[in-house]
This record gives sequence, structure tokens and C-alpha cells, in this order.
Amino acid sequence: MNTFTVGIHLRNARYPLVIALGVVAALATSCGYLATVPPVADEVAVKLVAGSKAIYSHPVQLSADDLAAIFQAVRVKFKANWLQTLITGPLEPLPLFEEATLTRVVPPLASALERAGPRERVVFYLAQRRSSARRDVTSGVLFVEGRLLHLVLSNHQNRVDMIPGVPVYDKNDPEVAIAPQRFTLVFDQPEFVVERELDLVDGVFGAAPPRLMVDYDLFLKRRARTESSIPP
Repeated sequence: MNTFTVGIHLRNARYPLVIALGVVAALATSCGYLATVPPVADEVAVKLVAGSKAIYSHPVQLSADDLAAIFQAVRVKFKANWLQTLITGPLEPLPLFEEATLTRVVPPLASALERAGPRERVVFYLAQRRSSARRDVTSGVLFVEGRLLHLVLSNHQNRVDMIPGVPVYDKNDPEVAIAPQRFTLVFDQPEFVVERELDLVDGVFGAAPPRLMVDYDLFLKRRARTESSIPP
């Protein structure tokens, strides 16, 4: 049999699942081959995905500097349960992207928005190596409608553990959550955020991934005025 490469996300996993995965790995070895895991490395992947119904305001020209300024104002606010809140207090919001990753993520995203057609959304996948057998994944969708930049975040630093004998799936569909995460998206300057009405899926079941709509045109104009008023 051929050696194959595998991986899985185990955050929030229960003990029976861990045991089951161990059994799978043991069976793979007993069948006459040794399952291995691929090298874990930092990775950025951006692609255009066509939809059948949605019509976006694409293509859009946003410089890498402008897009980075927008992303720097986005925060991910995780929801703590009552016990965690009691012990540690409220969780501090996290930046959407760490400063070190912005320079790698922003250019391909800006390029994709410039190349996207009216029916194409931008899908991104960012993997950050944490160890030889673990990566954290941030992924989601970006698109523009009128003056609104939409960010839909499926995963934020969602942990993926590489285990021999278990199929890899986190790269297959970046628009799907690897494992449940409870968070919302907030913007440092809320006056540029446009709230949307929740539909049945969002409001009742909470099944849709978190979304943020920012009036990027107004935000960038305000930013340009602010910068021009600063003396050299």
C-alpha cells in the first residue's frame, strides 16, 4: 500500500474521538505501511470562486496599503462561557491578522479583488505553523457590494493537528468551519460599520459564519483627510 498524508482538527474533541483516531492509525500501520504526516508550513492561498446568483461590484481597485488599513481595524471577539468569564474575565478581542502576516496576506487579496468578476467572490486560506504537527487556520470570504466591503470569517486561528491515518480536509473548503468557534467581528471605528438584518438561519440557529460590512469608501476618504492634515 502507498504511504499517504493525513490531518485533522482536534480542538474541542472528546476522548472517544481521540481513541478512534488512534485505532485508525494503528490499523494503517498493521496493514503493511507506515502512515506519515506532511511537513507543516506557513501558507497563504487565495482563489476566486464563482457563484450562480450573487452579483458583486467587482472588479475593485484597492491598494495593499488601503486594504491593510481596513484589516488592521478588524477585531475578532471570542465568546467565553460563564465559567471562563468568572475565572479569567472577558476575553480581549484579537486582531484579524497578526502584523507579521499582513504583508503576506494583503497583496494577493488586493490583486484578487482587482481580477474578480461580478459573480466571483474572493476566498482566502491562511495557515500558520505552530509545530511540526500543528497549524492554525484563518479562512473566509471577501467581496464588495457598492461601497460595502464584506468580510465573512469561517475560521480564526482554528487549530489543526496532523495525525497519521486521518484524511486532510481543512484546505478543501476554506468557507467551512473546521471546528465550532464562537466569535463575532468588530471594527475599531464602528461608525463605518453597516449592520445587516439577521435572517432565520442567523437569528434563530446562529449557523452562518460571522460577517462584517464596512463602508470602505467612507473609511478610506476619512483616512486620507486625516493623513493630509498631519504636518510633515
